[in-house]
Amino acid sequence: MTGKRIIIAGVLILVAMICLSGCISPPKDTPDSATGSGNGGTTGSKPGTVRTTSTPTQGSSGSGPTATASPAPGEVGYLTPATPFPVVTTPTSGLSGTRLPDENVTPAEYMAIYYANLAFKNNKTAYTYELVRPPLVIEMCFSPNMTSRTIWYESQYGSHEEKTQTVTSISPYAWFKVVVRDPVSGQVIAEDGYAKGFSVEPGKDLTIRSPGNYLIEFSGNELSAQIQVRVPKEGNPAGSPLNNMSCTF
Repeated sequence: MTGKRIIIAGVLILVAMICLSGCISPPKDTPDSATGSGNGGTTGSKPGTVRTTSTPTQGSSGSGPTATASPAPGEVGYLTPATPFPVVTTPTSGLSGTRLPDENVTPAEYMAIYYANLAFKNNKTAYTYELVRPPLVIEMCFSPNMTSRTIWYESQYGSHEEKTQTVTSISPYAWFKVVVRDPVSGQVIAEDGYAKGFSVEPGKDLTIRSPGNYLIEFSGNELSAQIQVRVPKEGNPAGSPLNNMSCTF
């Protein structure tokens, strides 16, 4: 009986010793117990997991670099390590371009070789000219005759009395035409005009850009025209100073 008690007591003591051994924490390393290589760093830590900065204490002789501070690179919300983008070097070209100097274009000075205010009533006039240096520019301002007529009509309001109204408009018979021809063959080189198939702007110009001998014809009806023909001074026979035109082109 005594032997059984001894065995039971021994088992209880053994179980108690095992339980007590699981509650004992292992000893922690302290900076004073470090046995590093003498560079002031901590020992026993894995690379890349250092979360604190090792600061030498007063009197310490260590002068090594401090450990990496938190947060560690690559954590969510911070910079992620990556490979730098390769630098591409563009090879320089051995060819060099030469810029040509800008062409200095001097505007031509013009002179008048014809100027007149003509009133047309189903008539025509013509002139010839030997153009040495183009261009030849024909400027024209039109003043068509106006017609007035009185209209009688009955008012749609009140007592429906008769009323009259005077209406003024361009004469339906007004027109003008300029034709530039070859004087030998009669071939039309250029033409323009007012009404009768042409637009009715108050001012127009017609330009001849080739040298040669030309026949210029003016014709029209129920219309007055201010006409000026001009050419460059240089390279052409003498002319007169330009006149101011009453319209724009």
